[in-house]
Amino acid sequence: MFRVLLLVALVPALASATEFFACGGGRPLPTSVNIEGCPSGTCNLVRGSDVIAFIDFTAGKSRCSVDDHGCNRDGAGRHDDYPLGSNSATCNFLQGSSCPLSAGEDVTYRLTMPILSIYPLVSLTIEIDVVDAAQQSVACFSVNAQVVTAN
Repeated sequence: MFRVLLLVALVPALASATEFFACGGGRPLPTSVNIEGCPSGTCNLVRGSDVIAFIDFTAGKSRCSVDDHGCNRDGAGRHDDYPLGSNSATCNFLQGSSCPLSAGEDVTYRLTMPILSIYPLVSLTIEIDVVDAAQQSVACFSVNAQVVTAN
């Protein structure tokens, strides 16, 4: 199964929300990322809402299934799981495709990330890593963001 690993680190938020960055370790980049409500500047994650991201990637080899889970890292380097709940079954959220995936297949994955009202107001970097059942990265990227209150 594919999984999405989320790594959240406290950092200054400097980049455009539509801009994404490569992950370390030579993990493959997605072909595109579209985070709803983030047309420019830092992506605002509004407390009490869901963030919707469309992640396009090409399956590098045949994949039987995909899943998600996440973790976050605070300023002290501690890691905690990021709860995606029912959103953790990536195969259930593929747009116009289904698992198993074929090698070379272009895929769009719709990720929903709940932003709980208890989250602190911080700037952060979110790393999203779509991995297969063998924990091999299929697509990985990071974006800068900040948790904000509703207007």
